[in-house]
Amino acid sequence: MTGLVPRRDDLVDAAFLSALFVVALLGFRTTYTGWGFLLVGATGLALGVLAGHVASALRRPMIAVAAMTVAVFFLLGGVVAMKAVPTPDTLAGLASLSVHGWKQLLTTLPPVDGTGPLLVLPYILGLLCGAGGFTLARRVSLSAAPIGAPLAVLAAVILLGTGEAAGVLGAVFAAVATGWLSVRAGRHRTGARAGGVRRTLTAVALVGVAAGLAFVAAPVLPGTGSAHRLVLRNYVEPPFEVGAYASPLVGFRKHTKDANQLWDQTLFTVQGLPEGERVRIATLDGYDGRVWGATNDPAGATDPLQRNNFQRIGVRIPVRSTGAAADVTIRIEAAYATADELSAWLPTAGHATEIAFTGERKDGHTENLRYNLATASGIVADRLREGDTYSVRTVLAAPGIPDDAQPFGPPTVRTGELAFVRSKISQWTGGATTLAERLRAAATYLRDNGAYTDGGPGETEYLPGHSTGRLTAFFNSKRPAGNDEQYAAAFALVANELGMPARVVLGAVPAGGVVRGENVQAWVEIHLADGTWAAIPNTEYMPDRSKRPDHQPPQEIENTDASVVPPPNTVKMPSSLVDASRTDASGVGSGELGGPWLPAWLVELLLDVAAVLAPVVAVVALIVGGKAVRRHRRRTRGSTATRLATGWRELVDHARDLGAKVPKGLTRRQEATLLAPFGIHGLAVHADDHVFGPGTPDQAAVDAYWAAVREARGRMRSAVPRWRRWLARVDVRTFLPVR
Repeated sequence: MTGLVPRRDDLVDAAFLSALFVVALLGFRTTYTGWGFLLVGATGLALGVLAGHVASALRRPMIAVAAMTVAVFFLLGGVVAMKAVPTPDTLAGLASLSVHGWKQLLTTLPPVDGTGPLLVLPYILGLLCGAGGFTLARRVSLSAAPIGAPLAVLAAVILLGTGEAAGVLGAVFAAVATGWLSVRAGRHRTGARAGGVRRTLTAVALVGVAAGLAFVAAPVLPGTGSAHRLVLRNYVEPPFEVGAYASPLVGFRKHTKDANQLWDQTLFTVQGLPEGERVRIATLDGYDGRVWGATNDPAGATDPLQRNNFQRIGVRIPVRSTGAAADVTIRIEAAYATADELSAWLPTAGHATEIAFTGERKDGHTENLRYNLATASGIVADRLREGDTYSVRTVLAAPGIPDDAQPFGPPTVRTGELAFVRSKISQWTGGATTLAERLRAAATYLRDNGAYTDGGPGETEYLPGHSTGRLTAFFNSKRPAGNDEQYAAAFALVANELGMPARVVLGAVPAGGVVRGENVQAWVEIHLADGTWAAIPNTEYMPDRSKRPDHQPPQEIENTDASVVPPPNTVKMPSSLVDASRTDASGVGSGELGGPWLPAWLVELLLDVAAVLAPVVAVVALIVGGKAVRRHRRRTRGSTATRLATGWRELVDHARDLGAKVPKGLTRRQEATLLAPFGIHGLAVHADDHVFGPGTPDQAAVDAYWAAVREARGRMRSAVPRWRRWLARVDVRTFLPVR
């Protein structure tokens, strides 16, 4: 057991490895909240170093280090990273997070919860760095070899982290790495101990000064100001399909009095919201000719806060809006939870900076929440239920509309094919000239000349919906008639036609902290040049409810919209990110893979393991199969002399697979001399005799020679350790040109 006691060099290498790992992992400081990630990562590093030391001290093969690392990951991962004892569920969670956790981290808006399950990722990085780096330090003589492990961690942290630069960490990493390199190089020099410390400190100081100067000078150097840090989260599209959820605007008529469905039903209650402030249910920023719906375009903007995509969120949500802060608590009631077109949408107020669920379903809702920074909208994939309560810390920004309002950019909704919109622009805007004046003129025209109807008794000819058919009738009528659904949809199209980006918002104004169906309304938001979205209340473009339509029926135009809300989605809503990734864009799920004879956690574990092993098995099979095909071709193709010569080539290639070094340009007998430990000199002589001797060898001689080759291959394998035999099967060096 004395061999397990670490030596001085062991402790020095472990100290340098730990320092480099900590410096690299500090790059996660803007990715996680708190410093728990650093503690978990350091614990994983210590366990990895311990596994590498034990395997090296006992002279175990490299495969033993890998096996010990995997065992430590599963046995202690629950306690270290998940704060849970090892159980089948914990093991399944560790396996799932080791595969899907990286994707979850990249698709979660940072900072993520520093106490949550994604701490498994720093734990994995620590284990791999500790086991791999320490094993390289103790087994490889190359001085720079072990630095590759923490360098890989640094690269992973940069790619998985945020775009915030960390030049100081890079400088410190370079200085410490240089010191370690100097120490390891000094061990191979005779008499280097005496001045080793001084040389090491000098090298570290020089690198530190150079890195510091580079860090200070970089911002002012030409071409460096516009550089963006490469992080994977900017290129990864979250696996979420918002099109699977019906537009809640289509069901607006359910909230009207004549429908007698949700008008007097309590949808949700709100506490902490100032009187008169709006609650946003859904932001609908795309129109396809049938409905206004939410869009999802992760690659549409370079600014992360303007990128229109529904993504996982961390503990905090970044916002640029300024205004009064409020802590709002919302409770979902039965009427909202049972409305299929509503229950997936998360009511919020203002621009949320934090969203936290409470109750027994908080973990599931937190896992399935997707939030869109550009539209300030949230979707809960497992759907809200009666009694669900959550708090929203928010900024209640309410920018006004300036008299000279200018658009942020080109309209996002194409109205080129909507001739009925263009035909009315001149009439509705009158002689207005500026964009702001034309918007106000169109709103005033609709408010003064329109009529309000919910399609109740005596007005059933006014159908619900806002498709091109319904809106064509609305625009072409002498007196436009409809409710919030038609007016908001129409005015948003008018704004886009005029050049102002606009979208429709479905929400409500609570009355005494209660939102009933009668409080639900739709309004329009326009995108101003300063980047803010300004709300245009529905009272600006909608007539008073007392202004009823003429009894004369409107122009008969085919209605292409359904008269009722589309039926609920038949696809089972994903209950986790794993399930979401297994649902394709068309909404067809992959089906249940479990059976009554296997528990669900075991099925999930097997699927995760299979996802990891399948590519590895495919590569191994390709290499092994390639060698088998090559051996068969050598034995069966060409003349008998050629087949004898390639038989010897097969032995030399097999020796290289087993770790032997055989340079090119040697004769068979010279090669046999280098491979003397394998005892195959006689086969080299035999091949030369047949290839260069008189006559042509017959088939019997070829068969006998290849039989001897097979026996020699077996003896060669038995002369090396077992781990080398397995490694030889997947060694690809014999497919490459010999140097």
